Amino acid sequence: MLKKKLLSFANKLEASPVYKEKKALAYEILEDHNSSKKKYFDFAMIFLVISTIMIIILEIKNDLPPYVYLYESFAIFIFIIELLGRFWVASDGHKILLKTHKADQGLSTFALVKPAFLKKFSFFLKPMSIIDLLAIIPTYRPLRILRFLLLFRLFKVFRYTNSLNFLMRVFIEKRFEFMTLLMIFTFMVFFASTAIYIFEGAGENANITSFYDAIYWAVITITTVGYGDISPVTPQGRFVTMLLIIGGIGIISFMTSIMTTAMTQKLQEAKSHQVVSKVAKLKSYILLCGYGKMGKVLAKELEMVGKDFVVIDRDYERIEEAKKEGFLALQVDINDVETLKELQCQEKVNFAVAMSDSDVFNLSTILSLKSFNKNIIVFARTHNIKVKKKLEIAGAKEVIYPYATAASVGLEHLEKEENPKKIIIYGYAKTAFVIVQTLSLRKEDFIFVVNSPEKVKIAQADGFKAILSDLSDDENLLKIGISKDVKVLFCMSKDYNQNLFVTLSARVLDKELKIISLCATKEEAEKMLLAGANYTINPYEIGAKRVFRLIKKEEGE
Repeated sequence: MLKKKLLSFANKLEASPVYKEKKALAYEILEDHNSSKKKYFDFAMIFLVISTIMIIILEIKNDLPPYVYLYESFAIFIFIIELLGRFWVASDGHKILLKTHKADQGLSTFALVKPAFLKKFSFFLKPMSIIDLLAIIPTYRPLRILRFLLLFRLFKVFRYTNSLNFLMRVFIEKRFEFMTLLMIFTFMVFFASTAIYIFEGAGENANITSFYDAIYWAVITITTVGYGDISPVTPQGRFVTMLLIIGGIGIISFMTSIMTTAMTQKLQEAKSHQVVSKVAKLKSYILLCGYGKMGKVLAKELEMVGKDFVVIDRDYERIEEAKKEGFLALQVDINDVETLKELQCQEKVNFAVAMSDSDVFNLSTILSLKSFNKNIIVFARTHNIKVKKKLEIAGAKEVIYPYATAASVGLEHLEKEENPKKIIIYGYAKTAFVIVQTLSLRKEDFIFVVNSPEKVKIAQADGFKAILSDLSDDENLLKIGISKDVKVLFCMSKDYNQNLFVTLSARVLDKELKIISLCATKEEAEKMLLAGANYTINPYEIGAKRVFRLIKKEEGE
């Protein structure tokens, strides 16, 4: 009969939308770190905890009015309600009951209830639950030890502050190291206190009258505190003291090393958790996978129009750079499913851009995002035009080859020239390759100049004729026709400084020469224009702006 009633009650709870709604609300307030309701609740609870601790301090030497104790009773009542609420949301007992019954319908009432009971009451074995109990139970003040236990309320603050919780986990994760340290510390204290008690506890030292005094002396000595109230008076005692001080320095160094390493690691995790919490508050956002040169430009473009976005990268320095700019950034691996869940990519990401320095990683990024959420629109950057088709097959909506786009912009400037006499392309960056390829197809009159034998071989392997020359020398510039029959100069070297020097040198020799120079940042572009370039080409800026336009187009703006 009891079994049937329990199952009937469990089924009613499972079918009740009101019960589920109330429990979901309680969970949101008590446990959901991404909820604004929990934030306000935490602030209120911290205030209650600190104010009740102040009452304990003030009542030691003061007679407090009755309403103060009434307030404390109210705070304790809130603590009890909170504890019961956490007990309620800790697990779903009715679901465990129904699951157990479904697995074996012939179980007795005791066997049916046991799994749910054990799961439910395991809540009280958790450290924070024990602290909650200790904060409530000792209400009989005349007993001094119970009054001391009231200080455990202060530990409740850890429940309401995520950062402190992260730091407390240091002691859990480094428990082996701390246990080793504790064993060494205990051994040294016991050894030293025993030795000093033997040498000076028989009347030689008036301040050591018990073994407890010896232990007290050993602890304050090994920690290098040294109050001076107990000092050794025998040669043997002083020798033990010297050994203890040396050992204490070693223990403190060991402990400092453990704490520094662990705290640094946990602080990074705490910062990452804060970013995840901020991401959870966004309704939707654009995911930028990679914070290289193109990623930086795209992030600035999105920031200017007020678009929400999150930067992720495997490189720590790049993520730190993004954070300095004020962007939400995480050092994570996009291929980790847990990362995708934390970032709520299923619900909140409509657009993603794969802009890593590796085509292999970009391909992996596209597949990871698409396998997790088929509706995500992914744009990708490629470093090799031959890989473009593979990225499209993987699921990229559009693949940007920024060097081709930049070359097209450069050639647009060329098309404005009427009957150019001769064109010089200096350098063999990827943008230069596309320009040379296009000019070859057009059968334009151009000279392809590179500054190293290795690059001449690469150009020849790609099917182009290239001459070896260092254009940083004015004589070489004159030899190839600068100030004579050359109308346009493309400075396309991978070395920005080389481009800058050649631009300046060519401008000095020919005031009418049209110079189009390659650069990677706005600062480089400004310097290049000052050096005499007519136009600058930044493949990363051009590629990023194209992605930005594609996103706006997909959004219907």
